[in-house]
Amino acid sequence: MHDPIYCAIGDIHGELGRLKDVHRQVLAFAAGELKGRPLQFVHLGDLVDRGPDSCGVIEQLMEFERAHGPRAITLRGNHEQMMIDAHDAPGAHAAPWRHWMNNGGEATLASYAGKPEAVRLAHVAWLKSLPTVHADEEAGLVFVHAGIDPDLYPDCGAQVNMWTRRREFMDPRCWTAPALRGLRVIHGHTPTHDFRPEAAGDGRRLNIDTGVVCGGCLTAALLRPGAADLFFHG
Repeated sequence: MHDPIYCAIGDIHGELGRLKDVHRQVLAFAAGELKGRPLQFVHLGDLVDRGPDSCGVIEQLMEFERAHGPRAITLRGNHEQMMIDAHDAPGAHAAPWRHWMNNGGEATLASYAGKPEAVRLAHVAWLKSLPTVHADEEAGLVFVHAGIDPDLYPDCGAQVNMWTRRREFMDPRCWTAPALRGLRVIHGHTPTHDFRPEAAGDGRRLNIDTGVVCGGCLTAALLRPGAADLFFHG
């Protein structure tokens, strides 16, 4: 059996329509061009906040996971962590709740208007179950929301995975961890300046946060062994 072809999808931020559009584009391409080769999806986190339908995005990804099983992976980003921390806080006066509200949480709450509290609780439980990194060393790929520690990988920790914008990570020439040799890191979290995918270090680092709620788009990257990356935009 062929190794899977990976499809990484960048920061979604409640843009349900764009997510569905990208899913449709990639699945149609796979049906016509991949000749039955397995396709592995990895959603890179920041599913929620700022956009219009965070609730719908979570429901879509949970259903996508049920439909595609282990071929659908979703990572936890810093915005999911803020949502989790806010819901675990003692009330709306608590610092984690205020921090979430100041970073797009109000739009997420609005998307749950009129829905049972049980829906939100089930969603938060699902978010808590999400990993913060997915590595496939045979494929030479590491997927993460924000990044890794270029000196300590793989011993980075979830906080680094979800939050880092360390300068040394952004420049692969500064990566010193032996375990990173031969690996590409695919990430989001930091919107690219021109709303296009950004490759650094001969492609060793690929950023596909193309600013979906900042005037850009949602990007999916199809990572094909021996061929150029292929991008889809919604």
